[in-house]
Amino acid sequence: MKIILLAFMLVSGLMANSLELKEGFVQAHTEMMMDSTINPLNSRLHAEVSMDNNDFTTLTGKFWVDMDLFVSDNTDRDEHMDEATNVKKYPLATYTIKNIIKKTEDTYALVGIMDFHGVKKELTFQTQILKSDSKLHFSAEVDILGSDFGLDMPCMVFMCVDDKINLLVEAKFK
Repeated sequence: MKIILLAFMLVSGLMANSLELKEGFVQAHTEMMMDSTINPLNSRLHAEVSMDNNDFTTLTGKFWVDMDLFVSDNTDRDEHMDEATNVKKYPLATYTIKNIIKKTEDTYALVGIMDFHGVKKELTFQTQILKSDSKLHFSAEVDILGSDFGLDMPCMVFMCVDDKINLLVEAKFK
């Protein structure tokens, strides 16, 4: 009986640390000559994240998105980007938290591993974390190079999509 009670207390403690994602998105921004508004959005962010005692520096877990759910204002371009990122072979992009470093009152460096297009690479997101009542708002941003992840950016005639991609992640937890 004592073993069952101890196991229940341990599991309950672990569950209490889990954060429930209420909503979130990832927006990727890049540019192309004569078309500077390439901003595909994926509003189906997933997360398994926890922290201890409301201490943001103890955040652990991961975020991920289905790559085929990015949508921009141009469906033809979306199809080309799906081909470039090979969504059939690499359907998910995942970010696993390794460490979080407090910078100022509400800004942090979120260090982790991005698994994208079959390549795993350490990335540090500049992150703002705000808490109000029982809600947590998380906003993170980083610039990546598509070539670092084995991407050949799409081209049309002599115009190619820029290799630099700005990622913005917004998440609201309860």
